[in-house]
Amino acid sequence: MKLKLLALSAATATVLTAGSAFAAVVGVQSSCGGTSILNGISNSAITAGDLSGGTAICGDASRSNLGNIEVSDDGTPISGDNDFYSLGLGGALVIEFNPVYTGPTMVIEITNGRASSSHKEAVEILGSNDGSVFTSLGFATNQTGTNDGTRGTKSTVSFTGTYAFLGFRDVTQSTFANSQSTDGFDIDAVSVAPVPLPASALLLLAGVGGLGALRARRKG
Repeated sequence: MKLKLLALSAATATVLTAGSAFAAVVGVQSSCGGTSILNGISNSAITAGDLSGGTAICGDASRSNLGNIEVSDDGTPISGDNDFYSLGLGGALVIEFNPVYTGPTMVIEITNGRASSSHKEAVEILGSNDGSVFTSLGFATNQTGTNDGTRGTKSTVSFTGTYAFLGFRDVTQSTFANSQSTDGFDIDAVSVAPVPLPASALLLLAGVGGLGALRARRKG
C-alpha cells in the first residue's frame, strides 16, 4: 500500500513566475530514513522525544528510502509511482521548505484502489516555523476520504497560517488498536504549491520591469 501526499501549499519568494514563488526542500529529518537522500538533501535522524515521541518500528530497507518520495516544489501535480516511504510505527518525517507553505493539504491513499480493512494506518500532519514547536494541522487515514476509483482514497486537511516545516507523525497504533500494519503510514509524494505574491509586490515587479524596458528602449 502507498500514499500520495499532495500538500497544496504556498511560498514566499526566491523564484518568481506568474506572480508566485516556489518553495524548495532545504532540510529533511526522519525516524527511519537512515542515510538516504530526499531531493538532494541528506537525512538527519529524529531522536526520541522529538516529533516522533519515541523509537519507531521501521520497515525494510526498500520502504525506508526517502528517495522514494516524489516532491514537487512548484505546485505541479504528481501522479505517483510504485515506490513509497514508510514512516514507521510511531515514526515521523519533517520536511523543511524555503520559503514557507500554507494549506490545504490533500492526501491520496493507495491500496489497490481501496482502503485496507486489516492494515489500517493513520498520520497526523503538523506545521512549524522553527522545527521545534509543532502545531497539529489535522489527521488522515487510509480508511476515510473519497474513493477516486483508481488510485485509492483522497483526504483533505485544511488549515490557515504559513509554516516552514511540514511534519508527518504516524499515529496508527493509537488510532487503530487492531491494525496489522508493520511499518506505519506510507508516503508516495508531497507537493507544495506557491502562493500568489501580494498585489503590492506584483506592482513593484511590474514597475521594475517597466523601467528596464524603458531603459532598453532609450539605449536603442
